[in-house]
Amino acid sequence: MRDTIEECERAGHAEGLAAGLALALDGAGAAAAPGRLAALPRAHVPEGAPVVPHALAEREGIAFVRPGTGGALPPGRLTALGARLAAARLGTSRRLIDRVVAHVAARASGGEPLIRKQLVRGALADALVTVETTRRTLVVAAAVGAAVTEAHDRLTSLDWELAKLLGASGYAGEGAASTAFVSRLTANCWVSREGSP
Repeated sequence: MRDTIEECERAGHAEGLAAGLALALDGAGAAAAPGRLAALPRAHVPEGAPVVPHALAEREGIAFVRPGTGGALPPGRLTALGARLAAARLGTSRRLIDRVVAHVAARASGGEPLIRKQLVRGALADALVTVETTRRTLVVAAAVGAAVTEAHDRLTSLDWELAKLLGASGYAGEGAASTAFVSRLTANCWVSREGSP
């Protein structure tokens, strides 16, 4: 499972949420979703499938599909899918950290780059600790539903904190906030709030 977790994280970081989700699903389709909607990479939506329009998701390459018939995955397989999806989201969070670092290094306040400000450095340090904590959780507890759910919650909080470091640029147009929002919605489609995905 560790190699799969690493592959999903790498795909999310290098190519974005849709690529990471494609690996995380491991062939599971919309019918495997536990709820009323399934998040799928746009390229994997079957022809004629009932897609719920969502402009932000479309920009991220994600589609929300009504599952139809078939039944959800058994709990153990759904937990494993949730762990792989958390790894893909971890990759997109790392991608967001890269963007934040570039942004705060290029902006200045009081004659020095923002990245040298103690509060910014502290926020970035906290983000890196959260990334490592989440990664380790997924490596050692990928089969524990509550741990996987907590990893998703931690990533959602991390993404919002990182988006704030981008200031208005994180919220305007195709920004970090929309990626964080779609990432959270994608997790909500596959991860149960009762403690086990």
